[in-house]
Amino acid sequence: MKRVVFFMLLLALSAATQAQHANIKGKFIRHIAPKQYADRIYFFRAGQGNVVSLSEIMLNKDDQSFKIDLSKNDLNEIRYIGFEDELYPVYLHKGEDITIEANSGQVSYQGNLSKENKVFSGWFDMMAPLRRLGYSMDARSLAPLHYDRTLDSLLTPVEKFTGNIKTGNKAFDRYVKYMLPYSFRMDALAPFMRAFEYSKKDQYPAYIVNLFNTEKFEDQQLWTLPFGYNYIQNLGFVNHIIYKSEMGSTQDLIIPEISNDHLRAEFILKALDRGEYQGMSAYVARNMKYMITKDQQDRMKVFEKRASLKEPGGNWIDFAYPDANGKIHRLSDHLGKVVLIDVWATWCRPCIQEQPALEELEKAFEGKDVAFISVSIDTEKDKWKKMVEDKKLSGLHLFSNNEGIIIKDYEVISVPRFILFDKEGKTVMFDAIRPSDPKLKELIQSKL
Repeated sequence: MKRVVFFMLLLALSAATQAQHANIKGKFIRHIAPKQYADRIYFFRAGQGNVVSLSEIMLNKDDQSFKIDLSKNDLNEIRYIGFEDELYPVYLHKGEDITIEANSGQVSYQGNLSKENKVFSGWFDMMAPLRRLGYSMDARSLAPLHYDRTLDSLLTPVEKFTGNIKTGNKAFDRYVKYMLPYSFRMDALAPFMRAFEYSKKDQYPAYIVNLFNTEKFEDQQLWTLPFGYNYIQNLGFVNHIIYKSEMGSTQDLIIPEISNDHLRAEFILKALDRGEYQGMSAYVARNMKYMITKDQQDRMKVFEKRASLKEPGGNWIDFAYPDANGKIHRLSDHLGKVVLIDVWATWCRPCIQEQPALEELEKAFEGKDVAFISVSIDTEKDKWKKMVEDKKLSGLHLFSNNEGIIIKDYEVISVPRFILFDKEGKTVMFDAIRPSDPKLKELIQSKL
């Protein structure tokens, strides 16, 4: 009897624990090439003008299925599943389980849906014809045949749908009524982002032309949307590059049209953060004047330092990392010497191939004012340490764990990378010649 009671209590406890959480399961098919699909999706929350990844969800390689258990922090909040350019919103209460099946922009919400998720389900059902023209593999061939008629057929339903949202959740209703019309605009622009265009300006639908003419980006609330930055970017691209056939970068063309000062500054900073600019130094210099708050000015100064670092004659940004014994070494410890930084990894074959030439270079400058610093971006310290010791690699070897200034400020995203500074800490070459090229030795010699 005691065993039965204990078992019943265990079941009750398990059920109570399960009721505190919620889960999403389903399938997600995203074509990345013919007969090739994405192997993972992401779970997001809204950030500043974009989304912030909360977790990575691996897809079953056989059927593209997935399952994610939500913690209490993700309940009673709008969250998003998918990719930055293909987001599906969800709003789960504790104990709620839903199934989402997405394929090429088409999605279904199934299960005992809350009122909030019924809104999202109804929205994507209504938007399905338009989304087929912007997200499917055959979108480019379908758009010329169906775009005008499909877009026009949705104008009135979209307005009615958003006007009739009444879930009883006031905060949810208010935000979704604001978000969904912009979501419609994003879907209306999507076919153009897949290379669809009209041969003449007078062929563009009135809705799109009106959007070009009236959108001045006046509302700062736009930055609360999970696709706020992409909306400004996509609209600017379609308007200026496709419709008007203008030359130049989308950022430079769209920035003067953002009438909200705060929004304009945040857009500029976001473009820098994402690396979506042409000529970092010039871009920073042109747009420094748009920073209006101290926070924005301070963030822009960080980019200004990064821009300077990459230009000949710019200043290095000091960093500090540990060696194999845990001792911290700073780049600035070597001020007064020519410094060659070697950013590498144990798994990088070209990096290993450069090691003999690098060691020969070190021997050539032995006893001279030249310092050689190798910074590993490995994340497995023991493996890195073993290679350094087993191969008796010369020079100063530091471990970054793929984080810190060498990643964030130097923005090293591929290895090997060699960076050369002169005795005053000024950049000689930010992407220097490799040691296997004799010209690097000549360049170092010229700076002594």
